[in-house]
Amino acid sequence: MMEEIFDILDENGEVSGETAPRSFVHKNGLYHRTAHIWLIKDGMVLLQRRSPDKDSFPGRLDISSAGHISAGEEPLISAVRELSEELGILASPSELRLIGKISRHYMKRFRGEIFDDRELAFVYLFTGEYELSQIKIQRSEISEVGLYPIEKCLRLAGDDDEPLNAREIELLRDIIASGYDYIQK
Repeated sequence: MMEEIFDILDENGEVSGETAPRSFVHKNGLYHRTAHIWLIKDGMVLLQRRSPDKDSFPGRLDISSAGHISAGEEPLISAVRELSEELGILASPSELRLIGKISRHYMKRFRGEIFDDRELAFVYLFTGEYELSQIKIQRSEISEVGLYPIEKCLRLAGDDDEPLNAREIELLRDIIASGYDYIQK
């Protein structure tokens, strides 16, 4: 399988015109784009448990669905693709609401290698209907999914050894507290 190629961003978060392979991007901390898609049901947040084979944060609870945006790809198209690949949810672009863009950076060592992740996350909320029992997880990426209270998500996001981002969880907390008012069509 060919390695993914990412657009490299400039210091303003704009596509620079340069591209690089995934491994080079993460080894050298190059700024790139990701799509994060969150699912909420009955005031609970859907989290995935990352596969134990992942190159970063193996076995940890993480974003409902997420992935890198390939070179030349639009963030919304990437988000729709990730939902389909990881959770088996065939969403239309109109069922995703952009709720923020968050720049994040972390550097950790996994499996003896430096993983320097500097990304601009396009954060979406899935507004379509779904049942937990209908989710079909991509086993190479995810070992399980479950619904968690926002308080647990906030605690996890406060731990530097966890992949969840506190600013994203705070966005979700505000959406849940508002009764979803500001994301309605």
